[in-house]
Amino acid sequence: MQLSKEVKRQTIADLRKYPDWIVRIETVGLGGQPVCLGGYWQEGFKNKDYRHSIIEDFIEYDEKVKRKIFAIERVFDRLQGDMKEIIRLRYLLPGNEPIDIQKEINLPERTYFRLQYNALMCFARALGYIL
Repeated sequence: MQLSKEVKRQTIADLRKYPDWIVRIETVGLGGQPVCLGGYWQEGFKNKDYRHSIIEDFIEYDEKVKRKIFAIERVFDRLQGDMKEIIRLRYLLPGNEPIDIQKEINLPERTYFRLQYNALMCFARALGYIL
C-alpha cells in the first residue's frame, strides 16, 4: 500500500499540529476556546440547524483533537531508533530540514526517506486515513 499525496499531507499536518494541540488541551480556560460573540448560534458554522450551537462544534473539535493526540502518542511510543528520531526532529520540532536530520543521525538519503515513509504509514493508519 502507498500513501496518496492527500493522506501524506493530512498526516504531516496532524503531526505538525500536535505540539499546539497539547498546549490547547493543557491550558483549558486560558483562552483555548473562543467565546461566541454573536450569541449562542453563529452564522456560517457547519450546521445551520437552529438546534446546533458553536459550543457543540468546539466540543466536537476538542474530542477529535484528543483522539488524534492519543493516536499520535501511541504510534510515537512504538516507533524505535531512527524512525522515532526522524519524526521527532522533522515534525514535532519544526525547522529541521531533511538534509540536516540525515547528517545528525548519520543516515544515507534513501534510508532516511524510506524510514520517514514507513513511519508516516504507521501514523496514517492510526489516524484513520488508511486501513
